[in-house]
Amino acid sequence: QAQAQLQQNELAYNRSKQLFEQKAISESDFENAKTVFQVSQADVKAALFNVESAEASLKETNENLAKTTIYAPMSGTISKLSVELGERVVGTAQMAGTEILRIADLSRMEARVSVNENDIVRVKLNDTSLIYVDAYPDQNFKGLVTQIANSASITGIATDQVTTFEVRIFLLEKSYNHLVKENQPNPFRPGMSTTVDIQTTTKPNILTIPIQAVTTRSDSVSTSASGLVEFNDEEKSASNESTSPSSKLREVVFVAVGDTAKMVFVETGIQDNRHIEVISGVGIDDEVVVAPFSAISRRLENGKLVNKVTPEKLFQPSRK
Repeated sequence: QAQAQLQQNELAYNRSKQLFEQKAISESDFENAKTVFQVSQADVKAALFNVESAEASLKETNENLAKTTIYAPMSGTISKLSVELGERVVGTAQMAGTEILRIADLSRMEARVSVNENDIVRVKLNDTSLIYVDAYPDQNFKGLVTQIANSASITGIATDQVTTFEVRIFLLEKSYNHLVKENQPNPFRPGMSTTVDIQTTTKPNILTIPIQAVTTRSDSVSTSASGLVEFNDEEKSASNESTSPSSKLREVVFVAVGDTAKMVFVETGIQDNRHIEVISGVGIDDEVVVAPFSAISRRLENGKLVNKVTPEKLFQPSRK
């Protein structure tokens, strides 16, 4: 309508201009026609602005309408449904939104563990890991370190604070393929409890012994050519006395020679929770004495008699 009115007023203005040039109309009539034409131009511009404003309002309304339908950002399985059909949810700018549901991709599982600050410096990306899930005892699964937190998590009160860093480990699918069944394609579920062994250093084909077989003794004793510790009479008489301040503690193991324990100085390498590498000191054919911690670290001495038992009876108390 504004555009049609503009065209009509433009024609009237052009006629008035020709008549004014021919001095057929007065100047005031010409000015009136000119003013009416300019007002029509302003009305058309205002109408265009109103159209643009209406289009913007329509776009915003369509966007708000689209938000009333919630689309999942990823494909997966609903692991938690917090709201049922018909319940009210909060989603305003002044209040926190309501969690409706959680979606998990059960085909790509990861373990999240807390690593102590003393150990985190040895953990690297792509380190191999063994993952133990409480739901599947006596089984372990393989994984790779994919994320290492840069910020620490501190728990506990001021006097008992524990500083840890979160490490994320991706489970390799081929390590749990044997658990996948037709009626249970996803053997793991979010929130399951796990324990992880991160292998920060690996060595193939090395000699290892149980870690409880290694203890420390003073280096003030001498060794024979075979590596076995030898005591002279003076050292034997002082073996139960405190070590000299100048002596140093060295790692030793006890080797069974017949029915006698012989102490051997050893050099150790990498270790895990159960075994430790032996670089030198004992050979692959040596029988290493393994006993409870108190027996190895305190009571066992060079030359004492040892009794061989099965592993099942090793930690059973002896009957007198």
